[in-house]
Amino acid sequence: MTGSAVTTVPASASPTDPCLSALSETLGADLFVQDEDARAACLRDMTGNWPSGAQAVARPRSTAEVARLVKAAAAQGIAIVPQGGNTGLVGGCAVPAETPALLLSTRRLRSIRAIDLHAPAVIAEAGCILAEVQEAVAAHGFTIPLGLGSEGSATIGGLVSTNAGGIRALRHGVMRNQVLGLEVVLPDGRVWNGLRTLAKNNMGYDLKQLFIGGEGTLGVVTAAALRLVPASRQIETLWLAVEDPAAALALLGALRTALGDLVTSFELIQRRGVEWGMAAVPGLRVPDSGAHGWFVLAEVATAATGLPLRAAVESALADVFEQGLALDGMLAESEAQRRELWRIREAVVVGKAAGKPSISVDVAVPLGQVPAFLVETEAAAAGLLPGCETLGFGHLGDGNIHFSVHRGANDTERFAGTAGAIAAKVEAIALRLGGTICAEHGVGRRMRTALADALDAAELDLIRAVKRALDPHNRMNPGAVIEL
Repeated sequence: MTGSAVTTVPASASPTDPCLSALSETLGADLFVQDEDARAACLRDMTGNWPSGAQAVARPRSTAEVARLVKAAAAQGIAIVPQGGNTGLVGGCAVPAETPALLLSTRRLRSIRAIDLHAPAVIAEAGCILAEVQEAVAAHGFTIPLGLGSEGSATIGGLVSTNAGGIRALRHGVMRNQVLGLEVVLPDGRVWNGLRTLAKNNMGYDLKQLFIGGEGTLGVVTAAALRLVPASRQIETLWLAVEDPAAALALLGALRTALGDLVTSFELIQRRGVEWGMAAVPGLRVPDSGAHGWFVLAEVATAATGLPLRAAVESALADVFEQGLALDGMLAESEAQRRELWRIREAVVVGKAAGKPSISVDVAVPLGQVPAFLVETEAAAAGLLPGCETLGFGHLGDGNIHFSVHRGANDTERFAGTAGAIAAKVEAIALRLGGTICAEHGVGRRMRTALADALDAAELDLIRAVKRALDPHNRMNPGAVIEL
């Protein structure tokens, strides 16, 4: 079900095409990236598997310049491929070399236009780095309720266009839940100014939802109005050993019963992932929580200063230990210890990467189906490739478990020969359990065929109808998400 094609970039990806040269003359050469190394960096994705074949790279400095560029490109029959921080994993910018296309980087759109403390909301341009916006709103006691490992490089526009998730989706939802309004340059160059910061607005269809997760196929997001929440002033972090994923799910239910929506994060980590993380990250400190197969890293937080959070968490912990839901563990005693616990979660990712070759899927299933998903996928992988090793970890609180299969005792050739079948089987299990095969990384080009296979005819028709209505000439990131 998953694709594995790799786009080939022309040896000289420069604006030599007559149409692109005309754009340069009309709009100004300074709008285009001239340095070969800088251009190559934009055209090469972080995986190395999905480079872009766009003939040129433009970096507009304002919404007005984006609009002029899109309108002029449309007149020349040139496609536009928007790009944010270039941290995508599914070939979102990998337009084929034979498609006359211009890669439009939003990295120069860096203004934080407003911070409204009454809404509360922030209006930030698409090229703003998430970490920089977080720093700006933190000075006022607020935060954008996202938790991402890539926040130091991911841009606001990219996060909107891919509907990014993260570790706090359990409590606050994904990027879609944070967006109050958008400013978008449409395929014909017109600008839709939907930068409202209202909590309630029923003036027609909620158009912003079309562009959130749209991956630039319907327009170029140039700015976003994002909701803010008060920054947490009390945070309690727990590291707990559990019997299995079913026990972890029961533990989550018990903590939410005791602490309500103060539970902000709930990460499930397999012991194998901890061991791989220790091997890959020297000096990693892991609590001695016994020889258990699964662990939970949970966080409970509140912006209130007067609530006795520590006492409430300790009481909840006593209850879950008494019920046998947690077998061992600890409660962080300092900010430094809290950071060390989160380093374990980050190290699992490093350890997983060190275990290549591997197959990774981007799935989510309904919360109650997580234990069944892990049991079934591990058995399926072992059946297709005896001797392989599997790893499960991730956002148990929202059902988004990162599942990967590693070659284990098998040689590389045998592993490669079964990789496609394993990925297809794992994704089929996720779908059968009521889940999705595109949880938080997007569709791009890598998952386009699998998406078309997974959706029913009515849903596919609706998606294509929206694409044709907004982009009838298929010039906005053609080939991403859906094939017309």
